[in-house]
Amino acid sequence: MTSTTSNPKSYFDIHTSGIGYIQRVREVQVKGGRKAMPFLACTVAALFGPANNPVRRYFDVRVSGAEAKKLLQPYIGTDDPQQRPLVRFRLGDLWIDPFRRLSGDPAASMKARLLKAEVLERSALDEIEHHELHTRGIGYLNNPRMIPNGGDPFLSCSIAALAGPVGDPEYRYIEATVADDGAQHLVQRCIQAVEAKKKVLLAFTLNDMKADAYVRTKGEHAGEVSGSLKSKLVRVSLIKVDGEKVYPLEPEAPAPEDVHASDKTVLAEDDNGGPQPTALILAPVEEPARVASF
Repeated sequence: MTSTTSNPKSYFDIHTSGIGYIQRVREVQVKGGRKAMPFLACTVAALFGPANNPVRRYFDVRVSGAEAKKLLQPYIGTDDPQQRPLVRFRLGDLWIDPFRRLSGDPAASMKARLLKAEVLERSALDEIEHHELHTRGIGYLNNPRMIPNGGDPFLSCSIAALAGPVGDPEYRYIEATVADDGAQHLVQRCIQAVEAKKKVLLAFTLNDMKADAYVRTKGEHAGEVSGSLKSKLVRVSLIKVDGEKVYPLEPEAPAPEDVHASDKTVLAEDDNGGPQPTALILAPVEEPARVASF
């Protein structure tokens, strides 16, 4: 069995996966001289919620995966709703682009790279009861807090998700409602560490990513349109406090290699279709004995 430790990750990414329709496939021309090459783009209308009445979350994406490019080329210029392909997709490098509509209202779109797309028969929808839209990555926990919400308080937090080269990453800020009991317990255990100004790093899984636009009201950028990503935190698979792993705890005896691996490396693709190392995605583990905090 090959160990992943010999190939340390060099690139953080935020992966979003789900099922949705491809629309507005187009070739985008780029200004910048003879070396500026056009690229393939499309919109992914991701499905989320009950199968009988799902909502759609729209991602404006650049098609980066080689197989995805080959798959979507024939759909350039064709946008008949009856001909839009239904696909299982994987996106990378998620970010938000705020803008102002012609009406003057604030708006924001979600941008990403389309890494993978697998065409599905529409009959496949008959086997689905609930559509999920999962986003996985690694980032820093900020501002965990209880929101009063009348008589029904809930736990909320902000995640500064890491994206880009490990040596010089960017941050994607995501406001998250903690929607799972296990994740809620783990985030609550981190509150003291965050309040003590310690760096709390999470490997997270979110569900139902969406964009929220607003107009700034304070500071030198008052009046400008801005936006934020919002989602629901449904799983925490790793926690490090100031670089020290505190969850999951190491088992007393290592499991045999032929039972399961402790982690695996997921490869994204660059714009040329080649492999690109990305953050480690940890395999499921059982929660250790609960304590008051880290």
